[in-house]
Amino acid sequence: MTKNVGFILTFLIFCPATSMGERVTVNINASVVERSCSISNSSVNSTIELQPGDLRSSKLGAPFSGTSFSVILENCPDNITSANIVFNGESDPVMSNLLKNTSTTEISAQGIALGLYDVDNSNIDIRNNKKTLKIDHDKSANSFNFIASYVRVNNNPSAGKVLSVANFELSYD
Repeated sequence: MTKNVGFILTFLIFCPATSMGERVTVNINASVVERSCSISNSSVNSTIELQPGDLRSSKLGAPFSGTSFSVILENCPDNITSANIVFNGESDPVMSNLLKNTSTTEISAQGIALGLYDVDNSNIDIRNNKKTLKIDHDKSANSFNFIASYVRVNNNPSAGKVLSVANFELSYD
């Protein structure tokens, strides 16, 4: 019988165990956030159509033919009193605080960029900006107004198509 026990023990040592399993670890990363304001559908992926600007009356570095646009925040929770908005986009190579004209067709304007401005007509430097927007809870929608304008960036501009893309990000205090 000792031979049988020895044989069984030897067999168990050299044979893999079929009853052993693997231990698996699952890591879960998550965040809990408070509800923020909703961005109005009219502010999301919108297109701003600037009216044709008169290049002849433009001055170097000065905005002309501006068009207003708004970022509208709705359903802001009571605990949010302000929002921070940051605009960004591709900078003009001559006046880097402005948006580059990215139109590349044969009918593209030359020497023209687009500038973003607040309601006080202060330039929003596309490279470095942050505006604080105060939330008024007495309103169901808070509309924050801005202006997009043409800007002549050199002394040899030519008329044509202008296209720029500006993105904005919102954060809350």
